[in-house]
Amino acid sequence: MFKKMILGTLFAGLIVILVIGGIVRTRAKLDQAAETAVSNSTTTGHENHEDHEQQRTAVSEWQTVSATVTNVRNQGLWLQLQTGSTVRIRKQPWTFAQSQGFTAQIGDVVTLTGYTDGAEFEICVIENPAAGQMAQLRDENGRSLWNVHDES
Repeated sequence: MFKKMILGTLFAGLIVILVIGGIVRTRAKLDQAAETAVSNSTTTGHENHEDHEQQRTAVSEWQTVSATVTNVRNQGLWLQLQTGSTVRIRKQPWTFAQSQGFTAQIGDVVTLTGYTDGAEFEICVIENPAAGQMAQLRDENGRSLWNVHDES
């Protein structure tokens, strides 16, 4: 009887240790995966942006197009061009536009001035004629204004 109690206690203790070890290991793996994902997205995005800025040549052909606002979030502004393609103003430039007093609502028709860089339309100036608002996102050379330290 005494042996059964000791063995039962040891067995229960072993189970508790294994469960706690599993929880600790799972948390460590999840934390490591989250840190890796954040560092990869932050580093990769920043490096790609810097590479993109450094490879840019002088902007030669400016375009002005109309677009309709399809989504407004903290993460950015989504616009549909008259051609049917979608353009997004990402979080940093969108926050910069908002700091200039620019606002937009779903359904607003805005005017975009920019250039095509490869397959993407790079927005330099966004105007909301109905609200009388304008925000400049890039300079005349196409360099971002939201990160002053990007300028070389």
